[in-house]
Amino acid sequence: MIQPQRIGRFLAVDEYGYVQPDVAIDRVSLRWRPLVDFVVSSLMQRRDVQSVYIRGSIPRGLAVEGFSDADFIYFSESDFSAADFELEQAAKTTFPFVHELKIFRLNRAKFDKVHYPQRRPYFHMLLKTQSLLLAGDDLAKNIERFKVGPEMVSHAFALANEFATLPRWLSKLDNWPHQDRQLAERSMRKWISKRIVRAGFEVTMNRTDHFTRDLYLCYEQFSQFYPARSRQMYQILTNCLNGDDNPIQYKELVTFLASESLFLLAS
Repeated sequence: MIQPQRIGRFLAVDEYGYVQPDVAIDRVSLRWRPLVDFVVSSLMQRRDVQSVYIRGSIPRGLAVEGFSDADFIYFSESDFSAADFELEQAAKTTFPFVHELKIFRLNRAKFDKVHYPQRRPYFHMLLKTQSLLLAGDDLAKNIERFKVGPEMVSHAFALANEFATLPRWLSKLDNWPHQDRQLAERSMRKWISKRIVRAGFEVTMNRTDHFTRDLYLCYEQFSQFYPARSRQMYQILTNCLNGDDNPIQYKELVTFLASESLFLLAS
């Protein structure tokens, strides 16, 4: 079993309270730079691609071989779903040290969509605070900066609904081959566990002056404010890495986090 390690750092705020991103091209290590160049070159050869960004551990200089994902975002009004899948497979074959490679296309409608109860678009926040422009036009330059608070929530407001749909998502795997179903179920367990741990940080963010998505730091801060629930959150943190536990057992904690998230709207 893989044990959690304290990896990551908080994003600081400036003297006015605005979150300061910590991504930079010179933080992309030599090990990961060929992967980045490969994906950017492939995307920018397409017609109608306006911008390419990367987010996550790679542009922060925190990537770990075999564990870190590579998350790319590009902006285009054209649908390249088949090409994106082929590029993901080619990149994973060429760079096998990547845990998972994701290429996500944004168009104007997705970019500007506001998810209730927030008042600002999620992707505006993601590009402004956590993403590094690699090529093309910088869509984030004219976006108003963000402060720590409800507009930076990525998980807590939607967690209860996502958790409730888990049985339906898992039922779609019933007819899959056994090995494929096991892999998909493990991936799903890791995915929802990550969202729970990050939601745990988010329900405390109105009591801090920093921000993070780094899993251990999320667990650590949640435990400071809710010590009675620390042990269970550590179990979920471990499940983020291993995917062995059935997440249905976390229902009570998910309900608690959903309730606590309402206080963010009053802060």
